[in-house]
Amino acid sequence: MVAILTAVLMTAAEISNIFSAVGVVICFICMVIFIMRVQGDMFGTSVVHVAQPPIAQMAYQKVEVPFSVGLHMAQDASFSDVQIKVRSQVNYALRSFWGVPSERLHMLLAAPWTGFFLHLMEEPSVGAEVVDEILREDVTESAESVKHISLAPDAPDLSLGSSPRRKYPLVVCVTRCDASQETDDSRVGALIAIIHIKDGECQVPTCILHQYLKQYSGQLTKLEALYTQSSTTTTRESTRPEENTGEDEEEDIPLEEACVVCQIKRTTRALLPCRHVCVCDSCCSRLDNCPMCRTRILAYFLVAPEDSTSPRQDHPGGEADEMDPPSAWHRFSGTVNRMMGIENNQ
Repeated sequence: MVAILTAVLMTAAEISNIFSAVGVVICFICMVIFIMRVQGDMFGTSVVHVAQPPIAQMAYQKVEVPFSVGLHMAQDASFSDVQIKVRSQVNYALRSFWGVPSERLHMLLAAPWTGFFLHLMEEPSVGAEVVDEILREDVTESAESVKHISLAPDAPDLSLGSSPRRKYPLVVCVTRCDASQETDDSRVGALIAIIHIKDGECQVPTCILHQYLKQYSGQLTKLEALYTQSSTTTTRESTRPEENTGEDEEEDIPLEEACVVCQIKRTTRALLPCRHVCVCDSCCSRLDNCPMCRTRILAYFLVAPEDSTSPRQDHPGGEADEMDPPSAWHRFSGTVNRMMGIENNQ
């Protein structure tokens, strides 16, 4: 009986040792997995690294705009007197419309040039409540003039309604009067300015809501503003040593024209869709979001020439390679090196 009991106890001790060994191995494996997950290299984390496609440069054609329209003394504008500043390099004709239905106007703006010119200038059919006569101006040289546009005293009151409105208070259309259409269809033939006038129903300050350019080819382009750094009198202090080293000094770029990221190179790119002009080519290649407004950068176009031969700073070979995700071996090797305190100098 004693021998049997002794054999049972010996067997239980052996099984206990096996369970202890298995438990230690399992704890070791769990510890290794936990460390690797904390490192985030071997098995990854909840953050997924996706290689972003390169930002595309948009191809734009430079188009000469022969005239511009702006408001003069906007704070004093009323239906009895709206002052329009017109700067033109060519002879032009100006026609204004009061109380224009927005849907009808945008339909005519999208029409081909012949239909657009017929229904807005020659035989207006925009549905406006009041249509002013054409005002023609012969321009000998580029000059700016102020035109006074007013609603006739005997004209009926405009029924613009309450906000949000379906009618524009004032629309000014300026068309060029020359034979350029026969020579180049890509030229700008008209500029349309949609103007809001403050009244008792809508207290929004008087301003130009939208401006459009109409080309002879029929293409309609909405004018959008470009946002740049404001001019300032602050100058950058030079970090170069005072002694003469015999090397040529770098170009002194005004602060308002310098890249907002590196403050060294000149801004050359307008980012889309936010239209901020704030970065150079080197910094733009490193950014996913606009540094001014944090909008996602989808594309860009150039506002100044760039040195195409200069290497990209984000890659020693010049052109930036696509960022492929690291392999499992590299992730494992990096994790082991960090655990052992070895720096990865690759």
